[in-house]
Amino acid sequence: MRLKITTAVTALVLVASGGVAAATVVIYSNDFSSRKEFRSLQKFEGGKPCRKFWRGKETFGVEVKDGPLQCDFSTPLSGDSKEPDHEIEAAATVLDSTSKGARRDAYVGVALRADKSSRYELRVFPDTRTFELRRRPGGGEFPIRGTSEAISRTGKENRLKLRAFGDRITALVNKTRVVPEVVDPNPDELNGRKTLIVAGRDGGSGKSVEGSFSDVRIRLP
Repeated sequence: MRLKITTAVTALVLVASGGVAAATVVIYSNDFSSRKEFRSLQKFEGGKPCRKFWRGKETFGVEVKDGPLQCDFSTPLSGDSKEPDHEIEAAATVLDSTSKGARRDAYVGVALRADKSSRYELRVFPDTRTFELRRRPGGGEFPIRGTSEAISRTGKENRLKLRAFGDRITALVNKTRVVPEVVDPNPDELNGRKTLIVAGRDGGSGKSVEGSFSDVRIRLP
């Protein structure tokens, strides 16, 4: 697939999970097969300890040089109105090159409705097979944490999907719904419109974490 941003209906897919189906259209896709596609994602938060690298001309690599720290990179796609309805999907991996001493705290993730002060964010910690669905600012049922056998270990790919349609938020890992649809009672508290991929380390210091992302897609209902 090639980098694609369009307001026209380009594809219609039926996304089904847990017996619930939702019709969606793909409005952005990126397989990082060209330098232009790689460069289209820009650093959003994290500063100098965050480094991006083009890995094998097919993945977007992220190095988190210290911790605790999160590195955010924004796609070119942002909502054109408040509380945009988006679904983001990406194949994400905490790489084997991550130091063994840092793997337990290492995570990869995706985020929606993001700006400097707000977002919904799905994080996956492959080493412990745990996940977090976070909200900034916090509130309601968030954060939601748990474990799942569907999560692949360090060095293996995890396909992450986060959906925010209206006040209903859903998170899936490898086609397994790790967070059933949760209703946010105050979605208007989140004013962000950006879509992000994220990688980070939740604790420790001095040892880097490396992650990679491929096949990033964003859909509308």
